[in-house]
Amino acid sequence: MLTGFSLLTLSGCMQAPADPGSTFSKGLQRSAWKTLENYNQAVLAGKEKMRAEIPAAYWEPGISKLHPVRVCSHRVNLVVVQSVQNGQERGKYIYLPVSSYLPVAHWFSHQTQDGYLFRPAAGAGVYHFTHTAAR
Repeated sequence: MLTGFSLLTLSGCMQAPADPGSTFSKGLQRSAWKTLENYNQAVLAGKEKMRAEIPAAYWEPGISKLHPVRVCSHRVNLVVVQSVQNGQERGKYIYLPVSSYLPVAHWFSHQTQDGYLFRPAAGAGVYHFTHTAAR
C-alpha cells in the first residue's frame, strides 16, 4: 500500500509522457496509466480511500474491454484479474515505466515473483500472469 507521501510524490509525477511516439503513449500501457491516474486523483481529492483494489468507476475503456473481475495496483504496475479459479488468479499484468519493478517472463521455468508467474503477451509492457499467493 502506498503511504500518503508516496502517493503525493507519485501523483505529482503521473503525467502522460511527452513523446507521443513512445509505446507508453498507446495501448494498454496508456489505459493502465490513466486508470491509476484517475484513481490517485480521486484519493488525493478525498473522494476515495487508498486501497489495493481500484474501483471500476476509474477504469479506462481499454482496461474495461478486458472484462476484469477486479483491477489492482502492484508495485505501481496495474494488475487486471480476468479470472479466478481454485484460488488462482489469471489475467494481464501491465508494466508502467514509473515503477522500479519490472516483471520477468519465464517461458520454461516456474519461478515466481511475489507469487506471480509471468508470460509475455502482445503489446509493450503487457504480460499474462498467474498469481497463487493470497491477497
